[in-house]
Amino acid sequence: MALNRDWHLAHPMPKRPTEAERIAWHRAHAAACACRPIPPRLLERMRTLGIEPPPEPGKRDPRA
Repeated sequence: MALNRDWHLAHPMPKRPTEAERIAWHRAHAAACACRPIPPRLLERMRTLGIEPPPEPGKRDPRA
């Protein structure tokens, strides 16, 4: 998977992030960088909260 070094340098994960900050960071990360997927436990939490996870890198959204 490709690492977007510039994005990572400009968008560090906050120290001791809240759940909302963590979700926001991972959603932005998924849109900008394909170095790793969103952790499974966070994906499950997002679904529990009714937050639509972004499509995995390289996969089409079936609704498109």
